[in-house]
Amino acid sequence: MDLLSTRTIDMTKLALDGLMERQKAVTANTANVMTPGYRRQEVSFESQLKEIVVQDDLKTMIKEQNSIQYNPTSLEMAMGRPGPKLTPQQISYLQTDLYSTYNPQVTEDFVSGGDRTGNNVSLEAEAMEMAKVGTKYAILSTLEQKAIRNVSAAIKGDM
Repeated sequence: MDLLSTRTIDMTKLALDGLMERQKAVTANTANVMTPGYRRQEVSFESQLKEIVVQDDLKTMIKEQNSIQYNPTSLEMAMGRPGPKLTPQQISYLQTDLYSTYNPQVTEDFVSGGDRTGNNVSLEAEAMEMAKVGTKYAILSTLEQKAIRNVSAAIKGDM
């Protein structure tokens, strides 16, 4: 791992963005608890974050495999075969911005039942969700703050 890796900062930023969208949905749900026909909103983003981590790990593996110094054998040198090189597909893949595809998905909950007006918001459930989102947000904010502090300390030479 690089000393100045920004992966933690990048991933916590994405997670914080997703939690902010979820908080907006919870707020909208709470505000519409009495609106006839209102269907509660949900926000999902965790599977996207997991996929970004997997893809980022793959990029790291490709870079590591191709950064090992290659010592060709005398036979390979005589035959003029070059060492391992990145394929055009690998180069293209390494240049992709994984974070640009991130987009928290807001959906309406059509699964859970509702009252006689069609509204399916439970004020108690929304209050619990709001508390969970707030706690996760606080934890991730602290994690990002520590990561930024570590990068700052490395730059200043305080490590």
